[in-house]
Order: sequence, then C-alpha cells, then structure tokens
Amino acid sequence: MDERKIAFIVCITENHYYEECVKYLADLMVPEGYCTDILSVTNVASMTEGYNEAMQASDAKYKVYLREDVFLLDRNFISDVLAILKNDERIGMIGVRGTDKLPENADCNAVWNVGNIREYDGRCLKDTFELRQPEAEYERVAAVDDVLMVTQYDIPWRRELTEGWNLYGVSQSIEMRRQGYEVVVPRQEQPWCYCDNSILDNRDYDICREGLMRIYPEIFSAKEIGQASEQHQKEQETAVEMRQALAWLMEMRLYDEARVALGKQRFNWMPDMQAQEIANMMEIYFLEAASVSKKHSSWFALQSWSEIYAFYQTIRWTVLRLGYGRPDERIPELKRMMDAGEISKDAIRKIANVSLPDTTGIFRYFWTEKSEQPLVSVCVPVYNAGEFLQETLESVLNQTYKNIEFLVVDDSSTDNSREVITSWQKKDSRVKPIFLKKNLNVCNAGNTAFGRTKGKYVAIIGHDDVWRPEKLEKQIAFLEEHPDIGACFTWGVVIDEHQRDVSSKNRLIYHAMNADNNSAENWLHRMILDKANWACAPSVCIQKATLERVGYYRYGLVQLQDYELWLRILCDSSIYILQEKLTWYRRFTEQGKNLSNLPTTEGTVNRLMHEMWWSVFHTVETMPDKKFLKVFSDELRWKGASSHEAVLCEKAFLLWNLGGSLAEGSFINLLENAECREILEKEYHFTPNDFYAMNKEE
Repeated sequence: MDERKIAFIVCITENHYYEECVKYLADLMVPEGYCTDILSVTNVASMTEGYNEAMQASDAKYKVYLREDVFLLDRNFISDVLAILKNDERIGMIGVRGTDKLPENADCNAVWNVGNIREYDGRCLKDTFELRQPEAEYERVAAVDDVLMVTQYDIPWRRELTEGWNLYGVSQSIEMRRQGYEVVVPRQEQPWCYCDNSILDNRDYDICREGLMRIYPEIFSAKEIGQASEQHQKEQETAVEMRQALAWLMEMRLYDEARVALGKQRFNWMPDMQAQEIANMMEIYFLEAASVSKKHSSWFALQSWSEIYAFYQTIRWTVLRLGYGRPDERIPELKRMMDAGEISKDAIRKIANVSLPDTTGIFRYFWTEKSEQPLVSVCVPVYNAGEFLQETLESVLNQTYKNIEFLVVDDSSTDNSREVITSWQKKDSRVKPIFLKKNLNVCNAGNTAFGRTKGKYVAIIGHDDVWRPEKLEKQIAFLEEHPDIGACFTWGVVIDEHQRDVSSKNRLIYHAMNADNNSAENWLHRMILDKANWACAPSVCIQKATLERVGYYRYGLVQLQDYELWLRILCDSSIYILQEKLTWYRRFTEQGKNLSNLPTTEGTVNRLMHEMWWSVFHTVETMPDKKFLKVFSDELRWKGASSHEAVLCEKAFLLWNLGGSLAEGSFINLLENAECREILEKEYHFTPNDFYAMNKEE
C-alpha cells in the first residue's frame, strides 16, 4: 500500500464527461512527495462493480471515488482531505454532502442536510440554503451521498447493489461505520466540487432503495416501497419520453412547436436534466429572435439533436472553465465565435447565468464597456427606514454601473431617515433627495420620484432592500440589446434584519422571486389565474418609455401597486427575468416593518383581497380583444369567439370563475346589450334566468 499516492477512480458511461472531469483533476495542486493516479473503469453493470474493480487494482492508500460529471473546483483539494484523514485515523470516509439521520424507507433524495456543493440541475444552480456548514473542521454523519467520496481504508463495495447506479454512497457509509470507522463531511468555505448532474438517471432509484432495505433491515424498517415506487418509475419514464419528443422537435427545427410543448408540460420534465437544458436552449432561441439583430447562434442550424446538444454542452463547459479561472484552449475560440456573430451574447449570458454563481468575470470578458452609458434613474420611497437605509443607499451608489441619478423620496419620516439621506447627498452628488411634507403612502412617494426621472431607464428598490454590485450593469446591457422588453427583473434572495438568508422560511416568496421566463401572454395568464405576483419587485428596471406609456402606480393601491403595474406592462410589451440572484429582499421577523409589509390584520387582509380583485378585473376588462383571445385561448367557452361582443361574454365568464359575484356588473352590462344577449343565448345557452340562478348560488 502506497501511503503517498492518491487514486482518483471514475466509472465511465459518457466519454466527454470523463474528459471534462479529467481537465479539473489536471489542475489540482499535488503536495510535495505525493503522486496521483487516475483509474477509469468502463463496461461495468453498476458503480459498485466498477469501484470494486478499481479498488483492487490500485495500491494507493487514499482513494477518491467520483462520478464522471463531478468537476473538482478546489485546487487544494488533495491537501485539504489529507489534513483531515492524516489527523484522525478513525475517519474512514469523507463526503461533500451528508445526513445525520437515514430515513426508514431508504428514500435519501431529500435527507441531505449538512455540507456544501455546487450542483447544476439542468435549469440552473440548485440552492444549498438548506445545507448547514459544520461548525468545526468536519462533522460526523450517518451517511454521505455518492457525488464524491474519499477513503483511507479499503472496504469492499456491496455487490448486492449491482442492479443500479444510485445510493451506493449510503451503502458504503454504513459499511464504514460497521467496521468502526467514522464518516464525515468537512467544512467548506467554498464548495470543493461542481456536480453537473446532466447524465443523472434515476430510473433504477427504487431498485436501489429496495436493495438497501434488503441488505440493512436493521436500519431501514419499511417492508416495501409500494405504489410510490410505481408512481416514481412512471414519472421517470414519462419524463424521458417527453424529453425525446422535445429533442425531435428541435432536430426538425420546429422551435415554435417545441416552445408550446415546453410551456404546457414544463413541470413534468423536472426529473430529466436534458429536458431542462432544452428549456434553456428554447429561451436562448426566442431571446435571439427578440434581439436587435434577430440572428440565431450557429448551433441551432446543426443537423441532428446529438450535435446540437454536444455543442451546447461544449459552450457551457467552456464558460464554466472561464468562470472558475481555469485555462482552456476552447476559450479564445468561443470569444472569436462571439465576435464573429456565430454565438450570440444572449446565448453566452444565459449559459453563464444557469451555470455560475457569479458571472461578473464572464460579463467583462465578453463585453467591452460603452463609452457613453445611458442614464438610469433609481427611485426609492423611504419611510422610517433609518436603521437599514444606509445599507440600501450604499448598495445603489456602489454599483459597477455609474451613470445614475438617485431619487430618494422621504415620505415624511419621523425617525433619522432624513439625516441619513442628507449625509449621503453631501457625499455623492448623484443623490437627489425629495422631502414630502405629508405621509401619503408608497404610491404617492413612488409617483413623485417617477415624475422627476430623467433617465432612459427607471429602477426601483425598497428602502430596506439590497442590490449586488453588478446588478444594474447586467440589466442595462440586456435592455440595450432588447429594446422591445418593457421591464427587466432579477432573481432574489430573502434576508432578515440581520442579513441572514431566510429563503427556506419564506418558500412562497422565494419561489415567486425566482421564476422561469415566459412570453408576455403566458405571464399574464399565470399572474391573473394564480392571482399572484411572480416577480421580485425591488429588482425591476423599466424602460422609461414603457413607464410613460402604461402610467405610474395607482394612487388607490397601497399593497399591490407593483403587481398591478406589472400587469399593465405585460399588456403593453413584455418582461424578462435575469436568472441571477442580484437582489436581496428583506423580510423582517417582526411584521409591519417592511414598507410594503403592513401588519397582518383583518383590515389589511381584506384590503389586499380587494386590491387583488380590482387589479385582475380591471386588467381583464381593459385588455384588448386580440390579446385576451391569445392569453386565455385554453379558457374560452366558445372557441369561435372573435367579435368584440363575444369577447365581452368570454371576459364575463372568466371573471365569474375567478371571483364569483364580483363579476355581477359585467353580466348586468352584457344583458343590457341586445347583441351580447343574443350571443349568450345562441352560443352559450345562457339566459337572464341562468344569471339569476348563478347569482343566487353565489
């Protein structure tokens, strides 16, 4: 046994993943006096079979078992693991993510609660806010997952798991602990590895679960998986079928059909990583269609799906290498292709956004700054925000984008807000304070700011929210390239008064602020039928021309003024969400401290509902006929509806379904119109008596 050798063991199913994995292994720093070896295993029935084969063939004391789609980011990885293993001989295995308790039913998908990992799921980087970091150098766990495992003792992998490619990390953790060794997860200030996950196939997952329960009955007490297993298997098979169908549409260049299919079935494809990547490609395709040049990246013209997908992956991995500061011969070629127009900025930006936690370096590598930046008017209504206003102002004034005017409207605060604003005015001439004599609510303050803006773009931030430094720079670059987009948002993170990430405690808000992009019609459809705001309000940057066309906040709204404004923008143009977490949205543990978060009372809840219904009803009633028919095509009771009077009927039925008796006025107006009354009777078989009965039931 060579105690100064580290062997990296990889089972290969896809050669190009393995080649990418090896690129990162070649970048590792090897401590003096040590050597490394890479053992690849092919043509095996399972991971356990492959790992046993490689383990027996290697004389290295330290072995690193990793999947072929795992890229090691920590250049000091070898030194880091050796420091732990050599310091404590009781440690048998290290993993990057683990759990302190195994579930009785052996379903380990959602049990991981300690560690750190950068994990790609096809759509974007997965959140790790539910994982806690060990407080000490490492933490003992019941098991680690199978992304990456480091051992200093050779214990055979259980051959009973030869039928699958899942849960072998759990099994080996149990075996290590049976032999008296500890299994640990280290503290990682930065994640040690990046898990690509693109080739993950969970179709045999339940087979592996059953294997675990059979091998370790003392740990997993559940007798069988049952209907849940059948359902899981069916979902996985359906997901693969859908992905194959979608890939065929792309190969046939039926991109419009692919987008329609994607919009209708997106959530069914969540288990399939390739399907998620197809969704990203579709977004790139239609972003390019909406750009000034309207020219598509060259890879969309390739002949086969395998070529398209391979090219997309090559771009993504090249961007990944650039983002993590790794040398790569592909980077200059990618820059040449972008400069030549063979790859669009939209493609590079989208791929970087879904692959990297911070795209600033990518952004500056591919984009040169313009000599003249358009003016951005940043607006912030302030009321008694002295405690957090300093942080908000700093985040705006420290933007990498410098050509801004900062309109700070104090709504007659009674705390030290005025003093904070005045002090910043003296420091930075871009700060333009407006002190109102009466407190009239956030809409009045916001509209006061809007009316004095001089910029090409208008950005809005809450008085207790925070922006990442590159936020405006990225938004303005996007809007300059897409003048037809009315407003650009970003993803967000929910923080508390202590700037702690509390996204996991505010899941509804968090998911609302981190939505996928849609067409304007799909946005309207979703936001109206869901009666929900799916955009991060303090992240918005609006075309000034759009804001002037659609109008400012409604003075009568105090809780949903932003939601109603987004609906008007969507009726006029469209919106886009940069899929980067560039905004921190503050939610206080003490209710009522947010500007827009009034104390929860019966009165405020009623007011919220009234504002919601008014916003929905007004939007539907004023929506142009063509727009309505396109947005709500699936909800039409009469598919032949085309005349203005028929659309009025459809609007009334939709509003009734949404709000019941609140739509009475619409029906009363319809029944007063002879032409509408005739259409109702002929096409809908609906008479005044039906309305009376419907009204009575309600």
